[in-house]
Amino acid sequence: MILAYAIILLVLIALLLRRDLSAIGRMSYRGGGKFLVFVIGLFVLQAKLVLYVPGQTFLQMVLVISSQLALIGLVLFNHHVPGAKIFALGVALNVIVMVANRGWMPVTQETYRFVHPDRVVSLYTRPVASKNIILPRPETRLWLLSDIIRVALPWRRNAVSIGDLLLILGVAFFIFRVTAKNTDRMSSHQTIKKVP
Repeated sequence: MILAYAIILLVLIALLLRRDLSAIGRMSYRGGGKFLVFVIGLFVLQAKLVLYVPGQTFLQMVLVISSQLALIGLVLFNHHVPGAKIFALGVALNVIVMVANRGWMPVTQETYRFVHPDRVVSLYTRPVASKNIILPRPETRLWLLSDIIRVALPWRRNAVSIGDLLLILGVAFFIFRVTAKNTDRMSSHQTIKKVP
């Protein structure tokens, strides 16, 4: 959810700076329409069978990890796109910590209470409409990569991971690099060439 908020904010900033957002549509992307439909289909299945269905079944875990791996594949097909490698690294870090913790993104009870103070959750359970699993910090593998960063927005609280921050950075790099005016691109290219 925090990624969606970040994208909206970045687009608004780009509009205020009079960036050429139509340039995003003119970019050449690889991977083909069929692969894009496949990735979108995985995320739709994930929404239907994971986020809105309680439990921690093997099928749910496979769907979550498969959708993330497919997303990495789609992004790496387009490694020439600005920010793609940063975005892929963010997804990869999230996948690594999820695989290390039985296929779910770990979060401590304390952090979950920060995000949802009105909800009661038990250890080792997956909250409804979530890819998280509630784990105590000592039992969380690769804890540093889990949802440990608490973010208090004016309208909602969130917990994000280092991987999520890289996703936002990748999207920001993409939006502002691709929508840069030709003069901006030329000056940055000339600056790079002047560096020995």
